[in-house]
Amino acid sequence: MTEKKAPSFNQRLRRLRPWQQLAFATALAQRSAPNFLLFSEATDFGHRDEYLKLLALLWEELTAKAASINWEVQQEKLPDLQPNPDAFEVYGVYPALDAIMALELAVEQAFKHDEENAIRASKLSRSTVRQYLEMQAPEDLDDQELSQWVRYQDLMDDENAFQDELLNLVSAQFQPHPEILKSIRDLAGNQGFSNLGISLDA
Repeated sequence: MTEKKAPSFNQRLRRLRPWQQLAFATALAQRSAPNFLLFSEATDFGHRDEYLKLLALLWEELTAKAASINWEVQQEKLPDLQPNPDAFEVYGVYPALDAIMALELAVEQAFKHDEENAIRASKLSRSTVRQYLEMQAPEDLDDQELSQWVRYQDLMDDENAFQDELLNLVSAQFQPHPEILKSIRDLAGNQGFSNLGISLDA
């Protein structure tokens, strides 16, 4: 008798309920927040308050039963938050832009359910870490060696472990009870550190 194969990470994401997929995407957006906030502070880019308000609205959507948020209107605010990489000479613009893209995926999920958004958010966060590590890698590595080098870095391990823990936590309850949502939000806060290990207090 053939042993049944365990579902992949992405298959598990697809099987989540809409609120669980929104919680997953929102948590990843929350975790990437320091990447945008530190960039905004360092470059005087601004838009800090608008960014934080959108994050707060996402958590309100998850936690407040009577929440009535016009997500179509909120979507219209996102383009103004996107920094243009051509206008800045610092690497930080790229993870900052990724943080806005993560926020956008969560807002899109709140506006209109799409089971692929959680997967996109997952891949985006891993990509942010991967690109950051590739920038720091030894220059003499070929593509295969670079891929292997990145895979074994602590920051990549932390990212994968975080997403595994987040998915397990989101999957633990069928209903969005306040206790589970608080646990998800606390995990997403990551003690103030982003997926790149960046903290506003560091």
